[in-house]
Amino acid sequence: MMDNALKALKSRDREMVLLEHIIAVLHWDQETGMPEAAVNERADQLSMLNGLLHEKVTDSDLGSILNDLGASDAHPLGDSSLSEEDRGLVRTYYREYSREKKIPASWVKEFTEVTAKGQAVWAKARKTSDFPLFKPYLEQVVKLNRERSSLLGYTNHPYDPLLDEYEPGMKTAEVAQVFAAMKLDLVTLLERIQIAGEVDDTFLYREYPKAGQDAFGRMVLKDMGYDFSRGRLDESTHPFTTSLGADDVRITTRYTEPSVSSSLFSTIHEGGHALYEMGASAGSLAGTGIGTGASLAMHESQSRLWENVVGRSKAFWTHYYSRFTKHFAQQTKGITMDAFLRGINKVQPSFIRVDADEVSYGLHVILRFELEQALITGDLSVEDVPHAWNSKMKELLGIVPQTDADGVLQDVHWAFGMIGYFPTYALGNLYGAQLFASLERDVPDIHDQISRGELGEVLTWMRDRIHQYGAIYSAPELLERATGSPLDPAHFTAYLEKKYSDLMGI
Repeated sequence: MMDNALKALKSRDREMVLLEHIIAVLHWDQETGMPEAAVNERADQLSMLNGLLHEKVTDSDLGSILNDLGASDAHPLGDSSLSEEDRGLVRTYYREYSREKKIPASWVKEFTEVTAKGQAVWAKARKTSDFPLFKPYLEQVVKLNRERSSLLGYTNHPYDPLLDEYEPGMKTAEVAQVFAAMKLDLVTLLERIQIAGEVDDTFLYREYPKAGQDAFGRMVLKDMGYDFSRGRLDESTHPFTTSLGADDVRITTRYTEPSVSSSLFSTIHEGGHALYEMGASAGSLAGTGIGTGASLAMHESQSRLWENVVGRSKAFWTHYYSRFTKHFAQQTKGITMDAFLRGINKVQPSFIRVDADEVSYGLHVILRFELEQALITGDLSVEDVPHAWNSKMKELLGIVPQTDADGVLQDVHWAFGMIGYFPTYALGNLYGAQLFASLERDVPDIHDQISRGELGEVLTWMRDRIHQYGAIYSAPELLERATGSPLDPAHFTAYLEKKYSDLMGI
């Protein structure tokens, strides 16, 4: 009976993964090239497909299959005789089945329609800084997320089940505790760096031809190990990574921001996500529900590690600065590599999260985390979000955006309906710093390798310790297996302290 049940689960898994990839194709098209007038039917298409996926995930026959495999609340991994890979698959589907069976199909249909239309409206609103245009959709998103929280149930905080959507097992109180300590460290470090003096980064805001940016970004992606035969690079309003298949992992970037560093580091960031997906969707995990990242925070550890720990390091630019200047000789004339390095690592509170420096970035996430909790509890109305946003910016970063495009409208996540996602960004920084500390321990000359443009060892270490396991293990378990210890935020603080001590002499 066990063998038949496992075979049935894998058959259903394949159907659902294929359906998820079809949905991803439609989302990718919507973000990169869909005609404006097509939004209403696209919403209907996505609603129908998501409804079908919901039916498959909540099918009582799936529940029976999982039961035959020994899955229960007490034993979410199923029978102990199963292989680790099969237990990971059982855990994934038992979690999905247990959660989604609580959500009615009517909710899924409404949520999909609201977010499909809301994404298009958000894009318009961001361009024109028109929050009232997006406000009705955000109100519906908040209402629907409150309903989802209630349907899923919680013991301590209504934000818990939404956070659990993206970081399984994580509780609001845990994140709040970590963020409280991190906020103190970041604010203190920010003050010390600002006292150290002004850094000139004006050269980053010169006109850098898009063709050169694209060519340089593609070169770096290739050196990182991004396989263009299994993916592609396109443009979108908000950079993202998506899997349209086990061998179709696509990324986007944007070239519209004033600083050349924005597009470059967005490209490297998304490349980090894509490398994780390419590694996780290989071998026996290819085309399965566990052939993906362990969690959103673990995913973010990969993108932030490549973007910042590697991409903004002195070792990286020791090799790549001469190549960068070949593309942009006029723009970098008279700019030494050390000056360039200080420029791309400049610490200065700014409005846009994706362009924020490593020190202030966590404060952007804390702002969103606190606002989302207030929205879900009802302590904050959607109408008051712009004012609350600006007040939090003043409190945490000491600046106030002049437009909503630079404030509350800058991120697409709420238009996607993704409340509970933002904390994973900061948690990803913590995971990434701990992983890289272990990489440095295991490969003592890693910085020398990077300085020669040899990035392969970074990818190899991540493939061995993280990628190959996909979602077989939970993120905390995977982190401990990879580094030998549970999450320790001290690694991130130590990394920042050393980096800015070397750069700024603080």
